[in-house]
Amino acid sequence: MEVKLESCPDFIDKAGQPYLTTDRLDVEGDPIWGRGEILTRGSTLATGYYMMPELTKEAFEEDGWFHTGDIGQWTKDGSLKIVDRKKNLVKLKGGEYVALEKMEMVYGNSTYVDAVNGGICCYGDGDMDRPIALVQLRWEAAQEWAKKNGVKQDFEQLLVSPEMNKAVLEDMANEFAKSDLSHLEKLVGVALLASPWTPENNCLTAASKLQRSFILRQFEDVFNELKPKGIFA
Repeated sequence: MEVKLESCPDFIDKAGQPYLTTDRLDVEGDPIWGRGEILTRGSTLATGYYMMPELTKEAFEEDGWFHTGDIGQWTKDGSLKIVDRKKNLVKLKGGEYVALEKMEMVYGNSTYVDAVNGGICCYGDGDMDRPIALVQLRWEAAQEWAKKNGVKQDFEQLLVSPEMNKAVLEDMANEFAKSDLSHLEKLVGVALLASPWTPENNCLTAASKLQRSFILRQFEDVFNELKPKGIFA
């Protein structure tokens, strides 16, 4: 098995510096021998994702190197230390980047997000001013909200209720206020779902990570209706 690091000039640490293989000090000021994304290659490694050619092409290089998505650094004694995760960055219309995975970690703390059924999938692109999200609605939280507000507790009706949607978006705003997300990473619209994302329907990987492209294709109608909320002009 071979392991190497690859510089990530577009990904920064908590001190605002990019991860580079030429780095000789880490964020704490300790001596190191480079930082960057961890790539692996060898006969013990898979050759790709089963029946997923697009994902395989994205993660595996032609010469066999696999992009793990983890950020590591070589310590002074020669060992490899994982220090961060390569964020899924997208550029919005104004040219600024937002970190979708970081947003999902923050907004996933909302009481209305059902992590068991897949959680939350944030989205943004170059046509949009602000990000949006597809949310697996947690029934227990929705039921409690309905009781407090004197609303009929029919889950299918709550999924399309403007009042329920507003309550979820307000709770997301509360999570945003407690975080260090930038103002560009504040959600401006959500769609509520109750169709679980699983590895079986290709919406999650075997490690339960979001397969964003599969989710957007599976819920294309909902996504197309929601996306305009993130476009201001």
